[in-house]
Amino acid sequence: MKVRKWLGLFAAAALAVTMTAAFAACGGDADEKKPAGDPNSITVTWYDGRTELKKDTVAKGGKATEWTPIKDGYQFKGWFEEASLSTKFDFNKTLNENTDIYSKWLNTTNIPDDTKSYYVIGTGSGTMSASGWGHNPSDASLNLTKGTEKNTYTISLTMYEGDRFQICFGGGWDGQMGIGYVEGAEYADFAAGQNPYMDGAGTAADKDYAVVKNAAGEIVFHGGNENDNAFTSWNIVCNTGHDGRYTFTLHTYPGQESNNYIEWKLDEAVAPLDKTHEMYIIGSMNGWASNDTASLIAMSESEDKASWTGFVTITSADYSDGNEFAEMKVFNAIGNGWVAGDADSGAEIVGNDGNIKLTDGTWCVQYTVATNKIKVELCKYYVVGTFLDGETAVNFSVKKDVTPELTKSGDSYTATFEATDVTTNSNYSWIATQDQPGVFAIKVVFGSELGIKDWYGNGPEKKDNFYVDAGSHTVTLTFDAEGAGTVTVA
Repeated sequence: MKVRKWLGLFAAAALAVTMTAAFAACGGDADEKKPAGDPNSITVTWYDGRTELKKDTVAKGGKATEWTPIKDGYQFKGWFEEASLSTKFDFNKTLNENTDIYSKWLNTTNIPDDTKSYYVIGTGSGTMSASGWGHNPSDASLNLTKGTEKNTYTISLTMYEGDRFQICFGGGWDGQMGIGYVEGAEYADFAAGQNPYMDGAGTAADKDYAVVKNAAGEIVFHGGNENDNAFTSWNIVCNTGHDGRYTFTLHTYPGQESNNYIEWKLDEAVAPLDKTHEMYIIGSMNGWASNDTASLIAMSESEDKASWTGFVTITSADYSDGNEFAEMKVFNAIGNGWVAGDADSGAEIVGNDGNIKLTDGTWCVQYTVATNKIKVELCKYYVVGTFLDGETAVNFSVKKDVTPELTKSGDSYTATFEATDVTTNSNYSWIATQDQPGVFAIKVVFGSELGIKDWYGNGPEKKDNFYVDAGSHTVTLTFDAEGAGTVTVA
């Protein structure tokens, strides 16, 4: 944000008085204040861009007190955690170290016309089934319509539980707008297990889950940190029990895109889709116990509800009677239907009843609803990332002859690959916006073209991308005694 001049009618001393008055009007907690230099206190510094507005002294374990500054020709839009203004500041959290807080502003004196064309991208069973995460949509139902009010765009979407979308422009991920732009979006008030994107219980400090509520306090949309994105970019997901036809209105401010926002309203509720599938892997590995779903291996439904995917690891303990292999089918618990394999399953069929033969290893099993067929594929370790197949983005998925397979070498797995500069491709232009060196992004996965079971990456939690320059790189994956994987890139 550029440094702006404050209202010229105020001298510096008067400005300090104004801010002090505004702060006092917010009713700060006096018992949280401590003298400067107190070892049990921390400093909260408030900024407009790089301009310091004021400092507060707060007791360790205390909270910052929200206040409203004033600037001529600007509308105050809230407080944020970083200068990029992508994450709203949580005034309910306790502070234990010096903290910077950044103000967001809208210049109301000069708002140019927006000439962009916007569209939605996502997946689901309603309107979003026409997208499949594809940019440059050919289906008119995915394009926003420009309104008569300046810089407004609208779209009506039928959304069922789990349907999700973002708003984009320009045929790429630049400027993607997700739940953080929706009016009323806030971090969830966590209780144990509330965050579906975390393995364990979430807390308010995790900030990995967002909600949008209606006037009755019900969660209509949710979204979360699925891909290490900022709050603003998380998917807008239709929540359970809120299937309906919705109108979304995008308000844009060219040159001040962080002020863009999305209004929403429910036009009409629609009946939920009937659930027709609940798929499990069944076979010699779990005694063919179709009457006991607790012993079955659950499969996960895809976002667009077009397929189900699961994983099964085969050892000698799973062999069928008298054989040195396991046998399996897929079982639909709704209607107690069996799905057998066929010649296109990707593995040998055993006998005349369509059992699929699985040898030792971890297999990915995929069931496609439309065809009522199964495919299986043995999982291996691959380097995935911003690979291109010609001009087509492969985008962190496995594709044979494109994403390199790691081979076992002693106690580790290695692969060598050639990285290219992909930042000019619209799908990967986001790399240039990352605070990272490099023109190519990668991770290591364990999986197949049908699905990915495990991810291994960079950073303290080993989930982040590695960013590398163009050229030849060697990737090595090693495991410690507890089975935790570590990736190095040379």
